[in-house]
Amino acid sequence: MRALHALGAAAVCASLLASCGFTLRGAAPMQFETVAVQAPEDSVFAAELRRSIAGSTTSRIVRDPKAAALRIDLLGEERTRESLTVNAQGRVREYSLFLKIRVRAQDAQGNEIMNPTEFTQRRDVSFNENILLAKESEDQLLYRDMANEIVQLVARRVSALKPHGSGTGAAGTAPAGTGR
Repeated sequence: MRALHALGAAAVCASLLASCGFTLRGAAPMQFETVAVQAPEDSVFAAELRRSIAGSTTSRIVRDPKAAALRIDLLGEERTRESLTVNAQGRVREYSLFLKIRVRAQDAQGNEIMNPTEFTQRRDVSFNENILLAKESEDQLLYRDMANEIVQLVARRVSALKPHGSGTGAAGTAPAGTGR
């Protein structure tokens, strides 16, 4: 009897979601059939961007930039730490982590369709020298989280790009995205 009630509740929820127009997000249509991400081989950000574009758009990732309809260039990736507060002994108690990623996009003819754009994420972190190893691990997790957020921002921006000469080009792109 309990299973019957659970099944009935699931059916009601499914019908309510279907009636309001809810659908799962599928692959986003993209104007470019092939995409190449140009970055150093050891760039974790570039690997995540490739994975995100391949998994959430209709485009295919290629290694050869000459074979790509769209080339995304990673122009810079910078990780910094800035002190926020210090205690009476002059030791840091809180600091901010920053991740800055700079990218641009060009079509197959070399036309810049997304100007060099900097995406920035910031996280504030408390510091305790008694648990230094744990804080280092936390920093790495926060950098990975910030990189994932920037990947999503770049992927959304790239999926909205149009080929050169189809209305909006580099001049039609929005200003740099800034996260939290």
